[in-house]
Amino acid sequence: MQQSVFPWFQPIVEIATGRVAGYEALARQKDASGQVVSAGMLFQDPFCSSDERRALDRAVRNQALEAFTGAPDHTFLTLNLSPEWIESLAPTDPLPTLSMMDRLGVDHGRVVIEITEQGGDIACINRLAQRYRGEGVRIALDDFGSGFQHLDRLLAFTPDLLKVDMRMFRNSATGHQESALLHAIGDMASRLGCRLIFEGVETADEFFIALQCNASYVQGYIFGQAVEGFVEVDRYCAQVDALLQQYLELMVEQSARRQWHLEGLQGQLLALRELLLAADGAEALQQYVPDPAVLRCFVCDRQGVQISPNYEYVHECSGGSWREDYSVLGHNWSWRPWFYQLVASSDYDRRMLRSAPYMDISGGQRCFTLTLALDQHRVLLVDVQDQLATGDSVSPQTSFHSDLMPDLS
Repeated sequence: MQQSVFPWFQPIVEIATGRVAGYEALARQKDASGQVVSAGMLFQDPFCSSDERRALDRAVRNQALEAFTGAPDHTFLTLNLSPEWIESLAPTDPLPTLSMMDRLGVDHGRVVIEITEQGGDIACINRLAQRYRGEGVRIALDDFGSGFQHLDRLLAFTPDLLKVDMRMFRNSATGHQESALLHAIGDMASRLGCRLIFEGVETADEFFIALQCNASYVQGYIFGQAVEGFVEVDRYCAQVDALLQQYLELMVEQSARRQWHLEGLQGQLLALRELLLAADGAEALQQYVPDPAVLRCFVCDRQGVQISPNYEYVHECSGGSWREDYSVLGHNWSWRPWFYQLVASSDYDRRMLRSAPYMDISGGQRCFTLTLALDQHRVLLVDVQDQLATGDSVSPQTSFHSDLMPDLS
């Protein structure tokens, strides 16, 4: 089967500088009307043999590397490599793409081999990845998060880059699940020392999600489609600067509103503490109406063991009342950061800590926990609905941290 396939190049923009850091080579062909279209369907054509598809794929890679010899300095090129081609190589066979680089004089350090699709023999993929990395070529995993098999690849070897396609998450039915997964990927990449590329980014909100998830690079229609050549490296600097300024203003405003809300809660929690010190349990709370965002409160000893029921305020048409849940008595929360960080603080009796936002399993609500000393032997914990995250297009980083509140004395 004779087909004319050729590469076009989509820019990959570095967030920190706003410059084009690299380009992904994407296979293209011309349709019957002469329009340039994706060649993706050609590689899935059942009438095209594996040998023919491999030959077409190598032709695209060779053309891309040949063109890359004229690309701007200090940029990189990503080349897609299917596990199907990986498994066709014996362990001692020469690496075709490496041979192309050497023949054309392309610096190995400027090339990224992007392993596409799920499936494939993990041992073969690992062996090939190690061979390329031994020659100074970097390795990326494409569409990370689309399947558990990618976790197997992470266990086999740690790639230099992870690529997350926003299009996989665009039609998610549940926003908080999408957000949780994306943040988990960002946190994992940071811990593993991998750089993240977010591709398929089309809107400012999706760009902001990439920022929250520790992305190093962004690729997508927000900047540009694949084109025949290599765009100049400074083309998107002004656009990135404007997006970063917009994000900063958004996050400053949201942080200020959050701080204002927390300061209001601080006064309420001081009053709640005084009531619990004066009397025990629900009796102490009878005349206390909490902030609507308060989901529940409870008391632990300094070893983390819950010594009170959960107290939950139930809002009713004619008022409200406190409900007690005794099923949680004896649960141990000492392993939670919001507990041991307070107990370990030198100013335990004057400190309030706030956990990172999380999903409350029982109520399916996004919330955080406030922790403060009740006395020298007991700790008061209050779960609060994170109302600011409900209507905002972006929400704060979800990695664990502690916000130190003003002194309670």
